[in-house]
Amino acid sequence: MTTARLDLPMPEAPQSIPSLPDHADPQEHPQATLAGQLLTRGFRWMRFTRGLESEFQQHGAQKRLRHLLISGMLSLLVFNGFLLADWLVAPDVLQQAVQVRLGLFTPMALLVLGFGALWSELVLRRFPQAVIESIVLVSSVSAAASVAYILSITQSVGSAYYHVGFLVVLAYGNVVQRLRFWYAVTASIAIMAMHLWCAVMIPTPEPRLMPAIAALLLFAAFFTLMANYALERDERRRFLLSLRRRHLLQQLDNAHEQLQRISRVDGLTGVFNRHHVQEYLEQAWRRSAHQGDEFAVILLDVDHFKKYNDFYGHQAGDTCLQQVAQALKDSLRRPVDVVARFGGEEFIAVLPQADAVQASQAAERVRLAIENLRLPHGASETSPVVTVSVGVASCIATPARDSRTVIEAADQALYRAKHGGRNRMVLQRLI
Repeated sequence: MTTARLDLPMPEAPQSIPSLPDHADPQEHPQATLAGQLLTRGFRWMRFTRGLESEFQQHGAQKRLRHLLISGMLSLLVFNGFLLADWLVAPDVLQQAVQVRLGLFTPMALLVLGFGALWSELVLRRFPQAVIESIVLVSSVSAAASVAYILSITQSVGSAYYHVGFLVVLAYGNVVQRLRFWYAVTASIAIMAMHLWCAVMIPTPEPRLMPAIAALLLFAAFFTLMANYALERDERRRFLLSLRRRHLLQQLDNAHEQLQRISRVDGLTGVFNRHHVQEYLEQAWRRSAHQGDEFAVILLDVDHFKKYNDFYGHQAGDTCLQQVAQALKDSLRRPVDVVARFGGEEFIAVLPQADAVQASQAAERVRLAIENLRLPHGASETSPVVTVSVGVASCIATPARDSRTVIEAADQALYRAKHGGRNRMVLQRLI
């Protein structure tokens, strides 16, 4: 007999029928439940529970890092483009401005941005999102600090107008780089504090402009933070919706899988049904025919089952069939052997790559296992306990032969077993 391995993707028959929920509720999962609650009541403080917050941060981490890198490069261009404002508003300290912008801030920013771009996977794996957001926060505050430094050393008559630089830094960090809301609040407070310190501590030729610029900066902070809040709120809402949708799809997949499984399983005995075993038989037969393997089928029938039902009742008959099915399953030892209820009190076992000897030994194990259950059968004309008649058919599978022939041969063998006295096994070998 050919010993090539038969790789058939057959699951083991279940012991019992899995219960199917009346509907697939996406909120059965704790995270989906929490997502639904947050979508209903909102999340004003821009913070989820610890587990959900961590999942949110990881969910968009790669996209978030890419945005920060791109916006960081743009902000660096704008930051250095501010040299034009230095030349126009504070020409007396243009050299220092060049040193701060091009000599100090730019190399450090390029180093951070280059590291993040070249080793993004390492950054995402090693650095928590809080660290990345903190780096962006520090960069915004550092840009504002450079404005404060220029203000502190310039003697230009137009230095009061230089305070507008704080507004540019604030708006860029809150809206373009889109710092997370509470980081944006922190950066805004720090930038406002720098402006106020410069307005109070550094003399200016135009002191009357300071209240107006302070009010302008305050309003800019308020409105940009509103925009920042709305952007993050919408991002978090999209995450919650995607989380709930993902769990809904998972529930639907599970329900579909259960339906598929139930449609292939006999509701009473828990073994596969006739529809499924016929599909498996065709699949296994084609594979065996391609490889020239031996093939066997076992058919068994519970002896005098109608009399058993009449004598003990249908509930006892159902229990009897369940025990027979379990004994049949337990007696077959190979993963590729498939057991099914073929109809009424008749069962079938498909044994790919089993020759006549192996099949007859398996059939005899089955017969003895069921007899050894010692289920009383007071109405039997064959034995005081429940027994089965078994028909076995074995052949070499070939493309020229139809799989139905082996079923017909097993049925003929079963007929001979029943008419030969029952509680016996008959083998028919096809040539």
